Amino acid sequence: MFLKLNTKYYKAKESKQISLYPKIIFMRIAYIILAHNYPEQLMRLVYKLNRDNVSFFIHIDKTADSIIYNQIFTQLQKFPNVFFLKRYNSAWGTFDIVRATLEGISSIVKTGLDFDYVINLSGQDYLIKSDAYMKMFLQNNQGKEFIEYFPLPCSKWTNGGLGRIEYWHIRWNDKQFCITEKEKFKSSLASLLYKFFLLFLPIKRKLPEGFAIYGGSQFWCLTGECVKWINDFVRQNPKFVKHFHYSYCADELFFQTLILNSPFKDKVVNNYMRYIDWGDTNSYHPRILEKHDFEKISQSEKLFARKFDTRKDSDILDMIDEMI
Repeated sequence: MFLKLNTKYYKAKESKQISLYPKIIFMRIAYIILAHNYPEQLMRLVYKLNRDNVSFFIHIDKTADSIIYNQIFTQLQKFPNVFFLKRYNSAWGTFDIVRATLEGISSIVKTGLDFDYVINLSGQDYLIKSDAYMKMFLQNNQGKEFIEYFPLPCSKWTNGGLGRIEYWHIRWNDKQFCITEKEKFKSSLASLLYKFFLLFLPIKRKLPEGFAIYGGSQFWCLTGECVKWINDFVRQNPKFVKHFHYSYCADELFFQTLILNSPFKDKVVNNYMRYIDWGDTNSYHPRILEKHDFEKISQSEKLFARKFDTRKDSDILDMIDEMI
């Protein structure tokens, strides 16, 4: 699908010889980074990516310890190209992850700068190709939108996945609840109240009218033009956004559904450019990558990898730095 680059110059011993690369045209990149903890790891990621014509839009989860937030803010506020976003309680599976990302998109548009690409990351991602490689890749694929997608229903997700948006998913007291017709309670009173509740609330919600539903990874690499279109669309179509408020893992539905029903659909490459090891295919979270994963990471054609935890293994990031 996308252009494969000659990688002979990207061996560890030669990776710093930037003069071997052809001259790369001007390219402006914005990063939206959603972080929860690990301040040292986040700062390492920012320092790694910080180049000319790069900007960072950082969201620190609202529940993060104030000491952690202040540590990150103090270290990064000195950079004129770092912007801190309005904070949300972006717990796993909630719509606030989409809200935080849209906050980043809105802030990017408000700068008035024309970004060639916008890339969203978590605080536990890391670049696994050199900056020159990445810019050459984006230059040779300019105009393409990189996002994983598959139409729903699909066999990848439980019961086809449409239940993620068709049913009501409520988060209460740090727990996720799905409101369905069949719900068992130990208490007969609770069962009676639940049945009474269902009299006033339709079990299944209507899908966004006129939209085919898609799912995929929350991570993507989109053109600045596409991001501007997304910003305009969500401002002008609040009803579409509301459809996803009480969905399950909306971050794995919202952008796929929006982009695959947009004028950009024919420019989409079904690839989110991340090396991820899910380990158990039924796992909800990817494995933490460690030293023994280095060979697979080094052979990957992806631009980024996740998930890293320097408390568990910091050597792997040192090995990647040496490689690129």
